[in-house]
Amino acid sequence: MKSQRRFSLPLLALTALFAPLAALAEVRLNPLFADNAVLQRDAEVPVWGTARDGETVTVEFQGQQVTATALGGKWLVRLKPLAAGGPLTLTVTGDNQITLTNVLVGEVWLCSGQSNMEWALARSDGGTNAIATATNPLLRLCRVPHNVQFTPQPEVKAKWDLCSPATAINYSAIPYWFGEKLQKELGVPVGIINSAFGGTPIQSWMPAETLKAGPWPQDRWNDPAQAKADYDKRLAAMRPLKETYEAEKAAALAQKLPAPPPPAGLPSEYKGPTTLWNGAVAPLLPYRIRGVAWYQGENNAYVQVAHDYKNLLPAMIRDWRRGFEQPDLPFLIFQIARNRQWQTNANEASGIAELQEAQAKVARAIPDTALVVSTDMGGPDVHYTGKQPVAARGAKAALAIAYGRKIQFSGPIFQEVTFKDGQAIVRFAETAGGLKTHGGELTGFVLAGQDKKFYFAQANIEGDSVIVSSPQVSQPVAVRYGWADLPKVNLFNAADLPASTFRTDDWPL
Repeated sequence: MKSQRRFSLPLLALTALFAPLAALAEVRLNPLFADNAVLQRDAEVPVWGTARDGETVTVEFQGQQVTATALGGKWLVRLKPLAAGGPLTLTVTGDNQITLTNVLVGEVWLCSGQSNMEWALARSDGGTNAIATATNPLLRLCRVPHNVQFTPQPEVKAKWDLCSPATAINYSAIPYWFGEKLQKELGVPVGIINSAFGGTPIQSWMPAETLKAGPWPQDRWNDPAQAKADYDKRLAAMRPLKETYEAEKAAALAQKLPAPPPPAGLPSEYKGPTTLWNGAVAPLLPYRIRGVAWYQGENNAYVQVAHDYKNLLPAMIRDWRRGFEQPDLPFLIFQIARNRQWQTNANEASGIAELQEAQAKVARAIPDTALVVSTDMGGPDVHYTGKQPVAARGAKAALAIAYGRKIQFSGPIFQEVTFKDGQAIVRFAETAGGLKTHGGELTGFVLAGQDKKFYFAQANIEGDSVIVSSPQVSQPVAVRYGWADLPKVNLFNAADLPASTFRTDDWPL
């Protein structure tokens, strides 16, 4: 008996040792390829995973059979353009076989950014009804979990779900309504991948190499080492407070009581530069998608910080397009909404307005992009609940930019200004036949003379123009609209789409 026992222990140890090696030898698909997944139609589709080095891997789907040989434990095949349809079966064969079921072919969009792209459908206006009626077999919902990483990762445990009340209740509002609208308009399957994380600056979503090489300071916003050191210092200073809070939270949980609010200033989970590129973008590459809906910027919208966004956003778009192997990948830029304190100062220095300006300029300068305006949303709380109208505007922009639909998706856009007889005549494009207000007299305009001092101004609509004047400014030279963190603005076009904030001057901010 003793000899048997001595023999069995090493045998078990050897079995445990070689079990991971055996698992590695099996053909595996990247987790993005799973039951209920949606693959992009009318485009070459990469499919990839891991296998034993030198193993022959064959993928069969929609009448195609494509083979690759694993190199360095990795393999990738490319399916020729697929026709919309399904449900279908996808088979991968190597030393073992994998069969995926209920796979659809249609349109795939990635919805990414921070908290307003992550905001729950259940907490949004109209969310209860949307959840109750969410059953749609042609809409699939995929969520990428929070995955902070310090080096680029090859995969992340994403999961595809059928759209139903049971899955919609835990999904994000804008991605859900955006996908639902597209599915109904296009009449084909739609898959939405939601990769968002609240409280993240744009630098979290960019690779370290880009942040190191860009025309911005190498500070705690852009340098991963400085950012982590700064975070660790702040966390250490508040460790006693954090430990007390964690004990109080545990005690409340034990007594089945609500958790106490966290102490002010307590750092949340670290999510500094490059961490979400590494853990939530790199693992998706190069999954074939139709476009990106990007809603981020609140964490960059601060005075003396926001000015870098005009360079950071184009750099990020270039990186994502390169990573997804799609140089003309459509990019929808969701404008951050007004928030914080209501405007009382016509000369307010606003990081929000400066970042909104950067978003608008990028959308005008870079092909295959569009600005989704939200100036009518927001309030003192950064998390507004009226997500459905913004999602619908995003879908309109997608239909125009990605699908060539002749559809009005833009609100009024500042075109030119003329100063005459003590007035500013501001002309707009994209008026859809005219301008109008929502909620009484037109508000949100300020006017300045050569002294660069702004005053709240009267504004009146005349056709496709707005006439702006102020008794305090006899010879105006500059006009701004909505230039504040939380301005009162109400200019729309005839299609009920709001005008974006803008300024006619180029004065240093």
